[in-house]
Order: sequence, then C-alpha cells, then structure tokens
Amino acid sequence: LDESFVYFTEKLGFTPSSRNGEVFRGLSGNEEKIGFGLNLASNDTPPAGTVELYFKTDNLPELHTALTAKDAGTTSIVRMPFGSIFTIQTPDKHALVMLGE
Repeated sequence: LDESFVYFTEKLGFTPSSRNGEVFRGLSGNEEKIGFGLNLASNDTPPAGTVELYFKTDNLPELHTALTAKDAGTTSIVRMPFGSIFTIQTPDKHALVMLGE
C-alpha cells in the first residue's frame, strides 16, 4: 500500500487527500475533480484484483433512502476511516459503493 501510494503521488502527480486510514490511502488529481483510493487487500476486503467503483455523493443518507425504496439491493451505511459508505450490487454481481463524508 505504501509503495503504491508513493508511486501515485511522486511518479504520477496525484495529491494525497485527507481520506486516509490504516489500510486505505485517498488521492485526488485534476484540481480535485478526480478522486480515488488505494485499499490494502485483507480478509475484510474483496480479493486482490477485484474492482469496486466508488461514487461520491453530497447526501449519502438521502441517496440510501431513495435506493432502498426502489429495492436496489442496498446494504446498511457503514462508517469507514475515509467516510461513510453503502453498497449496491448490480445484476451482474458488481459492487457499486456510494461514498459520503
């Protein structure tokens, strides 16, 4: 994780964000218009090589309520070191993660 973080910041020019934790490093670029993170694989995360898409929203509880009402397959909202999240699973079994502050 640390080696990848150094590569993305020092070699590729991404800026560290304040969304960091023991197993996660947040990054931003393009004047804060692109944001992503690096997550250390563990028994508590999907297997290495798994792709999860994170979508940032300004009102996570409202989005959660709306998607739950549509029976979109939402999980509960969980507080993580980098923000709160919930997940929905697409019909083809891909996780879409909704991220709030």
